[in-house]
Amino acid sequence: MEINVYLDNNATTRPHPEVIEAVRYYQETLFLNASSTAGELLGAARPLRQARVAMLDLLGGAEDTDQIVFTSGASEANSWVMFGALAPGSHVVTSASEHSSILRAARSAQARGHHIDVLPVNEQGLIHGESLAAAVRSETRLVSIHLANNETGAVQPLASLAKLVRELAPSALLHTDATQAVGRIPVDLSNVLEHVDLLSFSAHKFHGPKGIGGLFIRGGVSINALISGEQENGLRGGTSNVPGAAGLAAAARLATAGLDQMAKVGRLRDQLEARLVALRPDATVHSRKTPRLPNTSSMSFPGIAADDVIEQLALRGICIATGSACSAGATAPSHVLTAMGVSPDDARATLRFSLSIKTTQEEVDRTIVALEPLLTPV
Repeated sequence: MEINVYLDNNATTRPHPEVIEAVRYYQETLFLNASSTAGELLGAARPLRQARVAMLDLLGGAEDTDQIVFTSGASEANSWVMFGALAPGSHVVTSASEHSSILRAARSAQARGHHIDVLPVNEQGLIHGESLAAAVRSETRLVSIHLANNETGAVQPLASLAKLVRELAPSALLHTDATQAVGRIPVDLSNVLEHVDLLSFSAHKFHGPKGIGGLFIRGGVSINALISGEQENGLRGGTSNVPGAAGLAAAARLATAGLDQMAKVGRLRDQLEARLVALRPDATVHSRKTPRLPNTSSMSFPGIAADDVIEQLALRGICIATGSACSAGATAPSHVLTAMGVSPDDARATLRFSLSIKTTQEEVDRTIVALEPLLTPV
């Protein structure tokens, strides 16, 4: 079926043409193993170096000692942190609104004997400094707080939270899942987020290819290897995903150059919300009173069956979502919304719209026209 309107960019993005071409070249032409002698001589490893440089630039510029270690994506990077950064019996602090890959890894860590504190969030989806201060102690090993939420777009005050962690637990590692933030808002690890030690990202969230992401590791930070092998400085062995790295490099360069386009995306998002609220004055825009990603809107329309609305729109080639793509098909209401105090009924009546720099006014208009007859309470 043809996709006529695509407003599900927090699930994945359409790759840029330059990304597709870069991937194709290293799939079809220079397809050599980057670790082989021929691959090294003929330049098959070049995209790996280029992707590291491009990612460090996208993350605000960093020191030569900092590392970008490639993984299959952010979920793998998140799980790696929960396994590779912990010593026996470690104390870990995270939040109730994290991506499921963090929360599931945290539960697994707890089953292995680690001590996990899951912080509550307020009605806007934010962590209070007071609750973080109450949870963190001098022996805390890891604090994992996402930069921006994948469902509501709420941006955590990570700079101030990170500073608090550093004051209370100087030896703790601070990790952030920045998957939804990278390429959509400035991420400055050199200055604003100088206390962040580890950062997860995924290329397909900023118009890169699926199947490659990574973990930023601050210089001087040591974690256990994920997979034995020589690749990735011995931290993640296995044949390097050269085509993916080539696409990631192209996407990261374009994302760095295109951050100023997100203001236009924000205006389209705000217009979409205003017009939908005009149709349904009882609608709730989640996290509206706090800084959000400019592309993301989570809206509850009491009385609708969100899953049915999604299905009806999909049949017309219009793609939106109810929440995280990783929880599609789940019968339980969104853990993010329930953590914010949203009722189960309203959580099940929630639609997520996530735009991108490729979103047009026509797409917004078509979505609203298609939604109008579907927003009547059942």
